[in-house]
Amino acid sequence: MAVFEKKIPRKVYLDDTQVLTCKFENTQNIQGHTEYIIRVQRGPQTEKSWHIYKRYNDFVSLHNVLQVSGLNLPLPPKKLIGNMEREFIAERQIGLQNYLNYILMNPILASSLPVKKFLDPENYATPSQEVALQHVSMALRSEVNYEVVKPVPEMGWRLRKHYFQVKSRSNPKELLLSWVEHGPDKYLDDRELHAVFKSIGSIQHPNIHPIEFVSCNEVGGFVIRPLHTAGSLRDLLCVAKPKIQFIKKYGNPKQVKPLSASEISSYGRQILEVLKFLNDKGLPFGHLQTGNIILENGKVKLLDIENGVLGLPSYYRPFFVQHKKIQSLESIDVYCFGHVLYEMAFGHPLHESVCDMFPAFCCPPLKCVLESILSSEACKAGLPTLGNLLMHPFFAPSPPAEQATPSTLAERPHLKFSANVKEALKQAWQKTEVRLRDEQKMVRHQKRLAKVQELLSSEEEKKKKKHRQKSQEQHKMSHSPQQLPQTQQQHQHQHQHQHQHQHQHQQAHQQLQNQKHQQPLLVSNGKSPERSESPNSTSTATSAGTVTPPCGINENIPPPPLPVLLASAHGQSSVSAPDSSMPVAPGRSALLDSICSFNKSALRHTNTKELVKTSGRVCP
Repeated sequence: MAVFEKKIPRKVYLDDTQVLTCKFENTQNIQGHTEYIIRVQRGPQTEKSWHIYKRYNDFVSLHNVLQVSGLNLPLPPKKLIGNMEREFIAERQIGLQNYLNYILMNPILASSLPVKKFLDPENYATPSQEVALQHVSMALRSEVNYEVVKPVPEMGWRLRKHYFQVKSRSNPKELLLSWVEHGPDKYLDDRELHAVFKSIGSIQHPNIHPIEFVSCNEVGGFVIRPLHTAGSLRDLLCVAKPKIQFIKKYGNPKQVKPLSASEISSYGRQILEVLKFLNDKGLPFGHLQTGNIILENGKVKLLDIENGVLGLPSYYRPFFVQHKKIQSLESIDVYCFGHVLYEMAFGHPLHESVCDMFPAFCCPPLKCVLESILSSEACKAGLPTLGNLLMHPFFAPSPPAEQATPSTLAERPHLKFSANVKEALKQAWQKTEVRLRDEQKMVRHQKRLAKVQELLSSEEEKKKKKHRQKSQEQHKMSHSPQQLPQTQQQHQHQHQHQHQHQHQHQQAHQQLQNQKHQQPLLVSNGKSPERSESPNSTSTATSAGTVTPPCGINENIPPPPLPVLLASAHGQSSVSAPDSSMPVAPGRSALLDSICSFNKSALRHTNTKELVKTSGRVCP
């Protein structure tokens, strides 16, 4: 590089095929309206994320635009009353999250312009079709042979590729111009790109659609081709008109028309032959899909050969970026070829990166080919080469008599590059493969992180569950007596009280018996140690605490039980007076009545010694 030469940094282009993911993070109330805060991420890198703020009416507007697809999208219903309640907002947030997940899982909806504008308004708000028309008009200003008639809006799936109907003074056929901006894999400078476009403009092959005019500039490139009125192979499979909006044609087709096994075998071999030709010439295709294949009189014609040198990402890039064995451009062609076979066989595209289960009506040879390309084992172990597929019995060539026609002899394959252009293309393909491997590493890293987070969350949930179970068991054990019914607790307390009272009564009775055995028969004055002494009375007991009944009372009446309290319970050994609240037995009440009605004046003096001899008792 010269001393004063300034190195111009390479412009970074946006990859529209990178998957967008979104997650609702929070809500906020703005002027009486609920606004949802959503974090959107592009691709596997968390650094490429941003926030958008949407109201429910924004989702309704998006839903109305996507209704043209014919799909039944799960948008949560509208609610007029109570839509500001916290529970309702949380429930609606979950419904809107599921709604966006459903849209982003559908490749056709996820790649549509309304969804991109909704999730990434900064990069997709510019009216790109008007900008494309300006570039096309500037490029055709020096070409007096072509004139733009009208635009054909949203004909294809690429957001930055625009179609215009043009007319030529030298060709009365209806022509179609396709303009596209440079993609993220553009590694050729403008001089090399012009040289490659010059060679592509003169390409000849029976299975490549002819090119009328091709040109490029520092922004993008455009190609003019004859318009095929029958449309692409996808139009034939979905029975759709070619000029209808992409999302309307393929979102939810009313009917599909798969091809027969013989047609798949014939068309498949032609596709493999043209892919092998391009790879041998140093121009790998990498963009094979049913949308850039047309069928004309039993022949396959490929479109968009220029996509690779313009740096555009492949239609199936979100799928093969998940498999580290798909790293070369040839393996990309083989993988895309497997998806094309699947769509031709069953009439609808495969919306997954792999497929291990195929319908029962699939013929065994075709099933063998599909398994060698699309199965999980094949994507892990490695895909077959284009040469190996051409040798497969399912793609056996047709008889030579059917192949040798004047048209095929006149269209001999021709594509030639100079040595400098070949070297530039080789370096560009190597850089493309390096970017693919780097992105695959990031995808695998994000998958590992997701698995680790899932394992950690599951382990934490298990620990929390065990901790909750353990705390519940401890709570049950510590509160087991309180968990008994209240009546059962009362019965237990009553039983304990009764048992304690009986025990006290038995001890009192035993103590009384011991005292009766230990007390002396009589003292000289006839007083009992257990009787309270009254200086004013000479009679025996006049109280309820009398031990011996008075004379004249039937001696067969047993003495009433004394209300003796335990010394251990009250801290004293004396006999206490009976409680008036305690019930009195019938025999005892009769005894009290007789004592109260006793007449002491009727007593007569007797000899105490004789009385002791006769009765053995003392009567005062």
